[in-house]
Formats: sequence, structure tokens, C-alpha cells
Amino acid sequence: MDTVFWLTLIGLNLIGLLPQSGAATASEEVADLVIIYPEVRKPFARIYEEVVRGAEEGYQHKVRRVPMADNQSPVDFVHVLDKSSPVLVLGNRLARQVTEHNHERHLIVGAVSSEYSNVFGITLIPDVEVIAQKLPVLVPGVKTVHIVTNAESSLMDFAWATQALSQQSIQLSIHQAENIRDAAGVYRELMQTLDKDDAVWILPTGSFVNNAMLSILLHESWEKHFVVFSSNPVHVKRGALFSIYPNNYKMGLSLGHLARSIADKTQQSERRMQALEDIFITLNERTSNHLGINLSDDMRTHIDLILPAR
Repeated sequence: MDTVFWLTLIGLNLIGLLPQSGAATASEEVADLVIIYPEVRKPFARIYEEVVRGAEEGYQHKVRRVPMADNQSPVDFVHVLDKSSPVLVLGNRLARQVTEHNHERHLIVGAVSSEYSNVFGITLIPDVEVIAQKLPVLVPGVKTVHIVTNAESSLMDFAWATQALSQQSIQLSIHQAENIRDAAGVYRELMQTLDKDDAVWILPTGSFVNNAMLSILLHESWEKHFVVFSSNPVHVKRGALFSIYPNNYKMGLSLGHLARSIADKTQQSERRMQALEDIFITLNERTSNHLGINLSDDMRTHIDLILPAR
């Protein structure tokens, strides 16, 4: 990457990130937050816009936005920034590129589907403890939650989920498959044994659920009265009972608060990623009615959006 190009690109924007001479107030001593995010087409651009807007609100100090096209790398840009500036990087591609060249900067990552080492940040994967707390409220009768995952996943990956659910008297049953073809057989065998005490959780990744399998799952759920819930809100429109997915604005707000604590040097914990606690819950009322789940006032306080029964 041409260093002259990057210096020209950031030009005057960099001035605000450099130390200033003379006396400064307490607010002026706070370094600017730099937010690097992918430049994508609509409607996907709205996701990053909401995260960035939340981060700006949470940081409560000057923020500089830096959109990056697909053919641009953030590495050289980050390299010339003042090291006192916290840098928030959004999206898997940019996070991967920056973390590979992290030179002990105040780096925060967000809107990513996997964890990165030696950085602060929040993943898109909901905190299992949050899900475990919501389940007894949304589906009081469920005793066992089933997940189908790829065979490469270690059972230790789900140890925390098992513990969190067990505290709510819910058992986690893990079924492994080699590939999507193998998973189809696992699902078909599993569905023969499910009833109203069971729920199938479609994970964010690795659940091997394509459109055909989703249709079969939802049909069997309707017939046998077991619950299907998902990490994909589109599945709720198709007939899944509910979905748990990121609240992009509030996730940005949390990222902004995290960046501010780093800038204020009040963040004392080790560099690590956090699971997502800022979630939306969407529920299909037609499905809940069919499954005999009456939405009480208390249940409704836990739901952000209810798709009305038709």
C-alpha cells in the first residue's frame, strides 16, 4: 500500500488525533475514537450505520468515521494513527486484517461472528446465559434444548451453554454431523422423538439448516408441538416460535462505552472478546397460539417485536 496515498487520505483528519500543546480540559484529554467499518451497499449498510451511531452515543466524545471499500486495507491507516486513539473495527474482514497486525494499540472489534485474541470487543453470538434466562419465560414447558452442529466442534465449546441451561433446569442435547447431508439424517431421526417438552435451537453458524430442512423442521414442529427457535429473525417469519439476534444500536452503544473506558484507562480487565448481551427478540404469535403458549404481560416485556397472528 502506498504510504503517500494513505497520508494524503487521512490528511487533516489526523490533526485532531495528534497530541495538542497547551493546557487542556478534562474532556479534551480524551482521545478521539476512530471507527473503521466496511463500505457496503444497502440494505446491509444500515447495520453498520446503527452500530456506528450507537458507538458515537456511547463514547460521548469526538468520533471519526472511516469507511473502507473492499479493495482497501485498514492496516496502513491504523499504523499511522496516534497510539492514544482507541480504534473500533467492525466486520469480519477488517477485524481479521487489523488483528493480524495489532501493534499493542487500543483495539476494539465488533460486529464479528468469531473471536479474536489479544483485543477487546463484542461478538455477534448471543450470551448463552442471556438465552438461558429468556427460555423459561418464553417457553415455560421446555425441558430439553437440542442443537445440531458440525462434528469439528468440540463438546467443550458448549460446556458453558450446558451449565447455563442446567441452572434453569433445562438439558442441552448436542447432536453432531459431518456435513449437510449427514445433518439431514440427524434431524430426521431427532424429529421422530421430539414432543412439547423439546426445543430445537438453530445456531448462528454450523447448524446445517437450509430452506428445505427449515421447512421440514417447522412442519414437524407444528404437528408435534415442539419449539423451534433461531438466531435468524427471517426464520420467525417462516414459522419458528422466536429468534434472538443482535440489537445493532445497543451493541454499538456497548462498544462505545467499552472504548471510552479504555480511553479513560478505567478498563482493567484482560484483552478479550465478550459475548453479545444486547439482543432483540422477535416472536411469531400465530405459532405461539398453535403451540398453546399464551403471551402474558410478563412475557411481552421480554419480547421486542411480535409478528401478529393472521
